[in-house]
Amino acid sequence: MKVLHLPAETGTGHNMRALAVAAKLRTLFPGSEQHVHLGSKGPLFTPMFEELGVHVHTASEQRDHANTSQLTRSFDWSSYVTGYLDRTFISGDRMLAAVALIGSIRPDVVVSDFNVAACLAAEVSGVPYVLVTERYDFTLGQISNATLLEAGFVLDDPEEIDAIRTSLTTLFTWVTRRARAVLTDKPSVPELDRGTPVLEAIAAGNGHVVGPIVRDECAADPAPRAEIDARFGLHGAEYAVVGFGGTTMFTENKERLLREYLTAFEKLRTDHPSARLVVIGRQTFTEEVDGVVFLDYVSDWHSLVKHAKAVLSPPGWLSVTELAVMDAPVAYVLSGRDEYHEREAMTRLDHLGYTTATEPDADTLFAILRTAFDEPETFRGRAAEASRAIAPTGNGAEAAAKLIGQVVAEAAANREPAEAH
Repeated sequence: MKVLHLPAETGTGHNMRALAVAAKLRTLFPGSEQHVHLGSKGPLFTPMFEELGVHVHTASEQRDHANTSQLTRSFDWSSYVTGYLDRTFISGDRMLAAVALIGSIRPDVVVSDFNVAACLAAEVSGVPYVLVTERYDFTLGQISNATLLEAGFVLDDPEEIDAIRTSLTTLFTWVTRRARAVLTDKPSVPELDRGTPVLEAIAAGNGHVVGPIVRDECAADPAPRAEIDARFGLHGAEYAVVGFGGTTMFTENKERLLREYLTAFEKLRTDHPSARLVVIGRQTFTEEVDGVVFLDYVSDWHSLVKHAKAVLSPPGWLSVTELAVMDAPVAYVLSGRDEYHEREAMTRLDHLGYTTATEPDADTLFAILRTAFDEPETFRGRAAEASRAIAPTGNGAEAAAKLIGQVVAEAAANREPAEAH
């Protein structure tokens, strides 16, 4: 069996989910040959995939969507479709590159992680594909024009936005219907997902909610606390982990959120003077703040999380699923209302019962931290209850790998009668 993984190129979450699937495919189908194409964070992920025996292909231009703004305040065809989608999920350049790669590798199956260009390339190439997706529709399909206006976007032509929304849903419906299997790690919330392409795929039988698609270490026991203290300089203190990395629409939101976090932490230290704050930001930090540990991306963060008093995380869905499997004491924070691509996730997390905050000030963040430090059982209990909806049975990567193997077997069985003639 030959598998080509084509994760979307917008950040680390798609790569990490592909890594989890590749690991399970290696275990279940040890004779399989696997390839992956990385368009984001290639230097970081290449050794991780190569350790699994996966052949790595990297884009000549590695894009960083975490430290550059993706949108403008004017929301229209030019800024959104041409300026953003055409550079990311629906790119003719990326589709043709994927067609070329498929022609070179000749895989039995393409596994697309929310990479629409990869799905189109597989279909054009006559290769079956499996779609892995944390979204039930394109994001715009699940938020209204009113939400965009409330977030501060300028909509000069609302009918044009409606046309974009309809076109995207039509495309995603086609992609899900042509997929041999649609796999999602996101539990459905009926009032949010009714009428979406993925919910329709689930009803039709080729869609599957498999649970969190994460690495095994997320469920493993953490490293000893002393080891974490030595690695991160925490000196046995109680600490919170906060993140503000990931794909961002406007970099000023990240910058503002960091300032609010630092102010909130300063307030917390009035009653908890020995507390520490671990900031993970997908960037290099030059400043020094007493009691604060600044980190770039941390791929093996499960031990750090499991010893933490609290985790305040962006709502990127890979992080959500990992934190659910870790049973982390987590609250979700969205840096700005105009980070439109995560509004649906925040609404869903709120429905599931998590503590959430959108565009919070320092007082709001301080209130969350104070609850976590002063009422830890209450804070942890609320997160644990919500996490059970996301991770009711543990890791879904094995289920995903089995379904991919089933797709390959069915495709081979269908080819045999045709070849006999």
